[in-house]
Amino acid sequence: MGLRLNLIVLTIFFLPMVAPSALPSVGTVSAESNCDNGKFVTPSWNQTVERLAKVPNVYDYDFEFEERGNRRGQDQGQAEVMEDYDGPEEDWMTWEPNHDLRLLREDFTTMMAIGNDAVGTLRVNLDHERRTTICVTIETGNNSFDPSADVYLMTTSQYDRYTQAYDVAHGAWGLKEHRDDDDPTSDVPPEWRSFTVVGWHSFRDSHQYEDIKEVSFSVSLDGPEVSSGLFGDETNQYFNIVVDNTNNSHRYDANPETEIVAYVSVVSEPRSTVLPNWTVSLVCCGLMMGILVVPIVMNKRYMNSGLSLTNENQQLQKGMVPSLEQKQPD
Repeated sequence: MGLRLNLIVLTIFFLPMVAPSALPSVGTVSAESNCDNGKFVTPSWNQTVERLAKVPNVYDYDFEFEERGNRRGQDQGQAEVMEDYDGPEEDWMTWEPNHDLRLLREDFTTMMAIGNDAVGTLRVNLDHERRTTICVTIETGNNSFDPSADVYLMTTSQYDRYTQAYDVAHGAWGLKEHRDDDDPTSDVPPEWRSFTVVGWHSFRDSHQYEDIKEVSFSVSLDGPEVSSGLFGDETNQYFNIVVDNTNNSHRYDANPETEIVAYVSVVSEPRSTVLPNWTVSLVCCGLMMGILVVPIVMNKRYMNSGLSLTNENQQLQKGMVPSLEQKQPD
């Protein structure tokens, strides 16, 4: 019995140290395909869904114009000039809307035409009580190309930083940068990337799918996504489904080749069980306490076994102590 208890105690102690090495490593977020069974309706534009875009005709800062003005002692005037861009986006898509979006509780599908070096975005208000599946397929009408693109899921705050980096890369504020695959910001860890000038990251640092032709993924929120300000003010965050057809600052992103068409389907379904956030801490703490308490309890029971028989001098009667005495034959 003692040997068995020792084996159990050793197993409990060493199993947590051995188990992680036997588990497979965490890789790229696996895609799911649950959009085929959606009950799709036409999106309620500016009520549950907003259409946004970023196009490369931001600004091209004319440094020669500024230098000539400085030499002549004249006012610089308009040193920023617009670049020509002929893409499928409408002008209103580049404006920043200010609509109060309802919680997304319906399935919808839509198409986004995205020009070369441009970005197409769908903004929604995800419901934390529902599970949302997003499917994106990239195609083009130009048979000479087989394009791919990047798909990101971002909150409003993350999208603001992303668009700022896009504007800087296209000449806004005279900070035009021609980045390539050797851009040093691509080597910055995601948790520190938001502290860089052009740093940006996706939701949970995992919902970024780069250089793909088709992808589907699911999102379940722990609660309403809220951003806390420096002075304690809180704002609810919308979510942006971003299809990137530009060469951004990430090293392994797709290189734009031509105008693309992104088919986006979104399926929202009720979640069977929504557990509160504190259940995760309860389970983890309970598991750790169990690992510590079980060996103590088993050791105490092992050390106390047989003590009652010792106090009552019943070892021989119960067979706990072997005896060499032989019963004399009659």
